[in-house]
Parts: sequence; C-alpha cells; structure tokens
Amino acid sequence: MNENPELQERLKKDGVICCISPPGNLSIVSNIGFEAATSDKVIITDSDTVFGEKCIKEMIKGLDSYDIVRATLRFRKNSELLSREIAEARDYVNSLPVVYTPGIGVTKRLPSKIKGFLFDNGVPFAVDANLNYRAQKENLSVLYLNSVWIEHSAEDIRHDLHAAKRIGAGCRQSTYNLNELYPQESRKKIRKSLKGVKLMHYPDLLRKKGLRVLIYQVFWDLNYYAGYYGHKK
Repeated sequence: MNENPELQERLKKDGVICCISPPGNLSIVSNIGFEAATSDKVIITDSDTVFGEKCIKEMIKGLDSYDIVRATLRFRKNSELLSREIAEARDYVNSLPVVYTPGIGVTKRLPSKIKGFLFDNGVPFAVDANLNYRAQKENLSVLYLNSVWIEHSAEDIRHDLHAAKRIGAGCRQSTYNLNELYPQESRKKIRKSLKGVKLMHYPDLLRKKGLRVLIYQVFWDLNYYAGYYGHKK
C-alpha cells in the first residue's frame, strides 16, 4: 500500500499486516506482499476484485494437490462505451489455460520450482505473463476452478487500452529476461508465447463472442504491439 499513517495504525490495531510498496512496479509490489504473508498458501488478487462464494476455500483446498490454482475471473459491465466488449474480451483471454492474475493461489514453495523467484523485479508490467511462461516451461500442475469465481470491477476503454500498451512493454522486457533464463529458446518464440490471445485464437473468439468483441480485441492488440515495439530494453 502507499504510505498512509492513519490507515496503517488502524490496520495494525486490527492485526492486519501491511507493507509500504514503491510505485510503478507490480512485480516488486507483489513480491513484497508474497514475502510478508505468514501462511504457506497465498492468494494473489487486485484491490478492485471481490471473491465469490466459497472461492477462497476452494483455492486453498486446491493447493493441497496442485502447484498453482486459478479461479474464474468475471468482469462487470456498466453503461460506459464498449463496456460489454471489454468485459467479453477479458473473459475470453481469461478462459485460456494461462496463469494470469488476479485470482491465483500459490504456495511459498513455488519460487524454488520456477527459477528461484515469483515475479521478476525487472519487469514492471505484465508480470503474470512472465510467471505463466516459467510455470509452463517447468511443467507445473495448475488447477483451473470453474465452479468458483472472482469478480472484477468494470473497465473503461481508456484504462484498458493504456493497460494494453503497458502489458506490451512488460512483455518486451520479459522477452529479454526470459531469454537469459532459457537461452535455448529464441526471443521470437518467447515473444509469441507471452501473448495471451494470439492470431490463431481469432476464429474461436469470433465464434464465441461475436464480431464486435473480435474488432475490439484487434484494436487492443494493436495497442499491445505499440507498447511492445515502442519499449526500449
């Protein structure tokens, strides 16, 4: 959290652990929270999400048998421009077999299985794409929970497209960093692996979500690649 003496004092009185995090780097922020957790099982989510009924219980239970547990992520819709298309596009990418935050459960033992760290401090955005790549390369077991969910607040178009550029920039940095961890893999192959919705997914996306959502996804992808190729290592 950002420094807030009054809130920190209230949380301390209630027995809530809080840490002051530096701005602008989601990897560092998430790693600070992960290390501060007192339980072996940790759920990573965002402040604009709400857990559905029995979600936490099922995620914690799943970690008894799996390396990573991921709950279904639902996006709310509102009356703003393209809210439905944004929610449906996000719903599609989160339906893919990937380990994306928010809404994943891990244990304190996980970093030792994926090159020694949870999130890469050198990657400020799209930190989960980096994690997902390492989890797949190390053949970790992942439980995808379809019966419970986490609900995310509605996104507006400006924020979503800005996020697309930041995600692209983060994936560009991850391409270099992961190539150092896995030198046998080409940067081109890593780049393709880091992208969630790929060109090959477009026909399936059109069939499941319709033309308007596909058009929005294409526009989102253009912003993603603007961020990717505009980022300098």
